[in-house]
Amino acid sequence: MNEIPSKFEDEISQFPEHSYGVTRISVLLEDGKRINDVFVAWGKEIVRVGTSKTIPFDPEKIIEVKY
Repeated sequence: MNEIPSKFEDEISQFPEHSYGVTRISVLLEDGKRINDVFVAWGKEIVRVGTSKTIPFDPEKIIEVKY
C-alpha cells in the first residue's frame, strides 16, 4: 500500500490542495534524501511521485513532510 504514515495525515490535511482532493508535498526520508512532487490524495494515499510510474521509496521511511 502506498499510504503516508498516519502520524502525518493531520499535518497534510492542513496544506492547500494542488487539485481536487490532491496535495503536492515534499518528503524527507530516513536516509536524508528529499523527494519533491509527491502527490497525496485525501491526505493519506500517495498517488504519484513526479513523472515516475512507481512510488520510488518506502512510505514508512518518511520522517518529515513539507508543503
